[in-house]
Amino acid sequence: MTQMKRAALFKMLIGLCAAFLIAEILYEVVEHLREGQSRSYLDMVHLFFEFLSAVFLVIAYNISRKYQIALLRFGEAEHRTLSALRSQFDELIRQRFDDWGLTSSECDVALLSFRGLKISEIAEARGTREGTIKAQLSAVFHKAGVSSKSELLAVFMDLFLDFGTEPEPDGVWMEPIEPTRNEAEPAVISLRGVA
Repeated sequence: MTQMKRAALFKMLIGLCAAFLIAEILYEVVEHLREGQSRSYLDMVHLFFEFLSAVFLVIAYNISRKYQIALLRFGEAEHRTLSALRSQFDELIRQRFDDWGLTSSECDVALLSFRGLKISEIAEARGTREGTIKAQLSAVFHKAGVSSKSELLAVFMDLFLDFGTEPEPDGVWMEPIEPTRNEAEPAVISLRGVA
């Protein structure tokens, strides 16, 4: 079931529940008027709480819908950020490799190493000896100013984290975002402090 169908089904169920409560209240009022009986205090309290239940049901639906829209926008903004990171991934790596002055073989070995291949697997994939791969990795570490694969990965993790970071708004997101027709500007939502 698609998200649109689920949202429509949810809206329909809430509407049916509210309509049922209101119809039940109207039925009771009409029956008492038809019979000409005066309403007791308990009957009035019962009708009042049924009416409040219908009102609160509609209010709860509207609030949940606003939060759903805000969360969808937040998810879309995060998806756009991740897509931007993915599209820039190769460019950022190549740029850093160029800055370090890596040869094309060293670039290939470093990329294969990033993908989690072992030295023996890299050697097999490149059709060279393990000693050659170790020497090339050693040259990469030296040019990058690191001493291990994990330090090299940390350099790129810092680079990607800096690329994907946007300043957070000063306030804490306490109220739902009103739905708008203009989706050109992504909504930035901070969930800090929300229990």
